[in-house]
Amino acid sequence: MEPYGEPNFPKYLRYRAVSVLLITLFTSCITRLDIEPSDFEEYLVVEGFINNDPGPHEFRITRVSRFTGVMDGGAITTTEARVHITDQNGLSIPLERKPAVRKEVYNASPGGCAPAVAFVQVQTNYRTPEGFRGVRGNTYTLEIQTPDGKVYRSEPQTLRATPALDSLHLEFSELPSLDPVIIPSGIEILATWQDPPRERNYYFWIINGIYRINTSENGSPGQCCLFDPTDGGARFCWIYENDLPDNELAFSDARVDGQLITRPVGFIEDDGLRFVGDQLPADKQYYIEVEQYAMSKEAFEFNERIKVLAGIDGDIFDPPPLSIRGNIYNIADPEEIVIGHFGAYEVQKRDIFVPASLLKFRQRYPEPCGDCRVRAGAQLETPEPFR
Repeated sequence: MEPYGEPNFPKYLRYRAVSVLLITLFTSCITRLDIEPSDFEEYLVVEGFINNDPGPHEFRITRVSRFTGVMDGGAITTTEARVHITDQNGLSIPLERKPAVRKEVYNASPGGCAPAVAFVQVQTNYRTPEGFRGVRGNTYTLEIQTPDGKVYRSEPQTLRATPALDSLHLEFSELPSLDPVIIPSGIEILATWQDPPRERNYYFWIINGIYRINTSENGSPGQCCLFDPTDGGARFCWIYENDLPDNELAFSDARVDGQLITRPVGFIEDDGLRFVGDQLPADKQYYIEVEQYAMSKEAFEFNERIKVLAGIDGDIFDPPPLSIRGNIYNIADPEEIVIGHFGAYEVQKRDIFVPASLLKFRQRYPEPCGDCRVRAGAQLETPEPFR
């Protein structure tokens, strides 16, 4: 079931009003990089990968360009294109964008609190067909044809095996803070797995979560609590959080080859809503799913270059002369810079619940009010892990 509110698309690209473009290159294990928009002149950005889970697998294809006006910043425009993935046997898998309707509840009475409903048509990301999954040992190539006649193609990627996760362990963690009263906190996730001996392996992780939110009928004085006037709204929702931030970026087994490895792979901050769980069992306050991937050396090195560039002061293309090229190129003009790395990975998963006993204290947050379905990732049906 799709979320009722705004689609919870992967957090690949974000434009902030302070004229800073935050690019998250998901295909290289999510390295967040602040880039001045004026550094880019119509650069193609490609984000996405496939794994052996049934689809759809999502890709986002955008161009970053400079514009002038009230501010000199950057604009992100979604690129219309013909996109497909081809395997080693020549089988072509088309990716499509489809229109979707998003329902919004808003205040239609300035200064008052009169709810109204609007239906907004949006486009999804590029998606593989339902049920498509990568196969271990198969080789896949991404190809993009833009309306201006340019053809972009990735280097072929073979879907390789990923070591299984043996176990997950959770620890409550307090974060450094200058505030002696409000101490940020959260849950650190540690994973254990057996690294294959006598071979170089590179890993990254994706963390997903689910929790329940309860909203009140009335908020604080002066606050509008808007419920859908067509059906009365909803006060109890399940919030799906896909691809949470603060996860481990990338890891090499160079110093621990062949060992049983235990290391932190993610962190979930207590935002005052995630670990409330008053109406949930004490041992099921928050659901965590960890996805483990083994990636190629090239993808790891691409990620490392992004991390180095993220730490450089000044322009991103200032010395040192590191390139942020990935494995995607313009077949007619290989010198054109394309940002992104297409990958094909096997996924290994494990899940775990956060119990109330693990939380030494919880963050306080004003009880939210209004229709909970307008929140990103909200669904009404009880998720399988909580049934």
